[in-house]
Amino acid sequence: MAMKFVESETLELKENFSEQVIETLTAFSNANGGRVIIGVKDNGKIVGTDLSKESLKNFVNEIKQKTDGRVIPAVEEQTIKGKAIAIFSVAQYPSRPISFHGRYFKRVKNSNVQMQVDEITDEYLRARNRSWDVFPSELSVADLDFEKIIKVIKRINENKIIKLEEDPLIFLKKYDLIRENKATNAAELLFAKKPFYFSEILIGLFEGETVIKKSVTIRDDLFSEVEQVMDFVTTQITKEYIITGRPQREERWQYPLSAVREFVINAVIHRDYQKGIHSQFKVFREKITLWNIGKLSPDITIEDLYVGSEKSFSRNPKIAEIFKDVGLIEKYGSGIHRAVKEIVDYGLPKPIILSMVGGINVDILSNAPVNVTENVTENVTENVTVKRTDKIFDELKTNKAVTTEYLAKKYKVTRWTILRDLEKLKLNNKIIRVGPDKGGHWKII
Repeated sequence: MAMKFVESETLELKENFSEQVIETLTAFSNANGGRVIIGVKDNGKIVGTDLSKESLKNFVNEIKQKTDGRVIPAVEEQTIKGKAIAIFSVAQYPSRPISFHGRYFKRVKNSNVQMQVDEITDEYLRARNRSWDVFPSELSVADLDFEKIIKVIKRINENKIIKLEEDPLIFLKKYDLIRENKATNAAELLFAKKPFYFSEILIGLFEGETVIKKSVTIRDDLFSEVEQVMDFVTTQITKEYIITGRPQREERWQYPLSAVREFVINAVIHRDYQKGIHSQFKVFREKITLWNIGKLSPDITIEDLYVGSEKSFSRNPKIAEIFKDVGLIEKYGSGIHRAVKEIVDYGLPKPIILSMVGGINVDILSNAPVNVTENVTENVTENVTVKRTDKIFDELKTNKAVTTEYLAKKYKVTRWTILRDLEKLKLNNKIIRVGPDKGGHWKII
């Protein structure tokens, strides 16, 4: 049986050695490792190479020099059907990310993609088992609200057999919430006397996508933000009273509140607070939409969230630890799966989870009745959206550097709408973004 090579996340094919080989090996080192095979066309056809042992040695030295000695591939020579090929292999580098010519690359499917600043920072911290929330903030311990800390200690003690001492300073030290005589970023978000703007949540009641009937800005400690979001939600959604024949009526909310709370808590815990971008929560008559800044870890997919994969990732593990000890989350990595199951068991549609505009967007759908006019509008809108998305895809085939501003102006919609269309194309494995927002381009898959 003939050997067939196909490019993938861990395999690149090249006819000859070039700097693209070094770029790819760097991208592999920043991801899960991989191999570059020289002497094979990108369509998998073996053409062979006449590299000598001396040439291979020189190429390894060049790779080493141009990556500051970090990438040193293993080299293997093979002969297939009388044609020689060379295989350069690297593993994931422990002290990543690694740069090449001052730029950082990661492997996405079968392409090298330039990493953005936030991705470089996240990968640096992840490789060293550190996170932003454990670093010192600008606040001193005196800037923390000890009453808030005492309340949390009491809540934790309700769930523990061995009780914590009700001393705020001992608590802060036990949970590593003090570093270099400063409160950590986690301590600031959980206990600051005056919460800062970067924890802000905007929540509103919407009629359609553009009409805001009521809006509230929430800026508080993270525990209080969860409660205030839930208070807003419960005042805007519907509640039925079901007569069961028992002395007391049974309440049925439009959504199962514990599942909604799980999504809200998840958003608060996993938000990328370094970005300084507020979360956006919207309550519609027929759905609740939660958008939160912060991408998934490269090792976790949307499907992993649905199925409750054993893989677990927390952008802010210290905050997650305290939420867990308080009893607001049960098991790392399973919350979304349980919330989805609860919603479906409640008789509602499966929530829609998408990676969108640098974050995660969740639509929790209800069975609220839609009148004929709304239904016609929805169908027409969906048809228009499909046609527009197809046109955008055709546009990207001829102009890979096209901007969202240009597309929004051309199709007379908002930039946000264009971003949603592009996310759908990415979700359908039709396109990927290569490079940063400015200076990058689209690639057709």
